[in-house]
Amino acid sequence: MLDRVPIAIGFAVIGWCLGWASAWLSDWLMAKDDLPRAGQRPLLRDPLVQGASAAVWAATPFFLQNSDRLRWAETGLVAVPLIQVAVTDFRTRYVYTVMAALGAALGLAFGWQIHTVEMPWWTSPAGAVGGFLAFGFLWLLGRLIYRGRVEAMARGDITIAAMVGAGAAGCTPQALFLGVLFGGLIAIALLVGRRSRNATMPYGPGLCLGGLAALFWC
Repeated sequence: MLDRVPIAIGFAVIGWCLGWASAWLSDWLMAKDDLPRAGQRPLLRDPLVQGASAAVWAATPFFLQNSDRLRWAETGLVAVPLIQVAVTDFRTRYVYTVMAALGAALGLAFGWQIHTVEMPWWTSPAGAVGGFLAFGFLWLLGRLIYRGRVEAMARGDITIAAMVGAGAAGCTPQALFLGVLFGGLIAIALLVGRRSRNATMPYGPGLCLGGLAALFWC
């Protein structure tokens, strides 16, 4: 495994740069909505996004069982939009369709190739459709239960579920299950931290974490 250390360092640099590009795009989108930007430093636009992206890219040589560097790079590419969407949604409760569409496109292109189990190409579009339909149903159910008075789930969460499904491919059920589990843990942490039952609870970060976990362990 020590022979992979130089590769991991190089991948960390790539992840850092891609995180910078992702944060730049997110800042540009937020500026159009008059939302505060993450930062303006030349090499440190968003430390959280860039650091997480660098960490995920550096981890791929060690946590993925295969020795195909192309597959490692594809895993990192699919992970970057998941990280960005999770961070943006947690901070602002905004889910940008452009970013989710980019993540879905990368998932459709590479998601079916990067898992530990061999999958046919159609599992990525099937995962995207499955995620969209599952959370679309939950969104509609929430609308019916609360009769439109309260939005139990934002429509942006449906696009996140589709993005996660595209990257998870045949592992979409596991990714969505983990996403719901992580979302519940985040919700509990917010309730305890803010000491209010009315604290807003974004589902996106949990779903994205589930998608990231599925990239490495499914």
